[in-house]
Amino acid sequence: MQPESAPGAASLERNERIMDQMIEQSVINTRHILRDMPELAGQETATRAAIRNFLRNTSLEVVDRGTWLYAKHWEGAAKTVVIRADHDAVPTPQGPRHLCGHDGHTAALLGLALLLEGRTLGKNVILLFQPAEETGEGAEVCCGLFALEGLNRENACVLGCHNIPGEPLGMALFRRGTFACASCGLEISLTGTPTHAAYPENGRNPSAALARLALELPALAARIEAEFGCMALATVVGLRAGGPSFGVAASEGELWVTLRAAGNAAFEALNAWADEAAKAAAAAEGLDCQLRRMDVFPATENDEALQDALEGAFRAAGVPCRYLEKPFRWSEDFGHYGRFVPACFFGVGAGENAAPLHTEAYAYPDALALPTAELFMTFLQ
Repeated sequence: MQPESAPGAASLERNERIMDQMIEQSVINTRHILRDMPELAGQETATRAAIRNFLRNTSLEVVDRGTWLYAKHWEGAAKTVVIRADHDAVPTPQGPRHLCGHDGHTAALLGLALLLEGRTLGKNVILLFQPAEETGEGAEVCCGLFALEGLNRENACVLGCHNIPGEPLGMALFRRGTFACASCGLEISLTGTPTHAAYPENGRNPSAALARLALELPALAARIEAEFGCMALATVVGLRAGGPSFGVAASEGELWVTLRAAGNAAFEALNAWADEAAKAAAAAEGLDCQLRRMDVFPATENDEALQDALEGAFRAAGVPCRYLEKPFRWSEDFGHYGRFVPACFFGVGAGENAAPLHTEAYAYPDALALPTAELFMTFLQ
């Protein structure tokens, strides 16, 4: 009896193609599940359960931290690569919706979990599933990973990406230095004393001070831009003083401003100058001043050596790449990770005709999730 011959090259190629198709369909199906269960930042209970259920079918070790989780491909190697994806949805008047593509980011990371099966890479890989990116709160909490796993600048790095509508599907987009801007919401509350509207001189009305600040802060941002040589913005998003009680002069009010800059140093200066301007405006008219910050995002700044290594791997594999001239004005809380280990964040084109992020027509393209997973695999191999 003749022994069975080994499978030919054509048979192996066919089996690999079938496996790739199975992985791709699994990733697409998972993204649809995530798309249909959108949850706001801090409320991602069902989403985390879906992630855990998917990972049960892999050999990865899952570490559940309650509000966030990660999965480990551990080889006992000296180096560890952390790859992060976010999974919260965008608030809209109709309820939460995945209008930023976090469903696709998570599906891609789960696809990478499947690609890691049976691989020996000579390095450890941690897949980090992060909540609450839209509010800027998730990454700071997830930075606890580094202490938990003994990771530092000598033995680890972290990668992340975001889908970018308007760019060719699958193109890698890089930028040295700042990839996405720092930003925060600043609430300025001024309180005076009430008086009859017929005798405004007897009270302290914050309306004029708030109005002047609404004009002064954008001009202040322009000064920061000139001094630091990078984009800076102060955008008024809301202004209120008093109410429709026509017999009573306004005695309290708020100004809401988004502060934004293309670098952490400029951002810190913009915040300090804004605080000083608000306090000075209040003091000039005898008003009490309270300041509150929300949705704080540091600048996402890339480690140059890590970016060079990532770009080199992509170009060697034939991945189309290009550099961005300017940082994105939107913010990403991925910048927190760079305080602990070298970090690199890049964009992946979502299609030239794709609708912009955070718009009603936006949808993460099914054709992007597995290629994104394969981009990360390209770097890991």
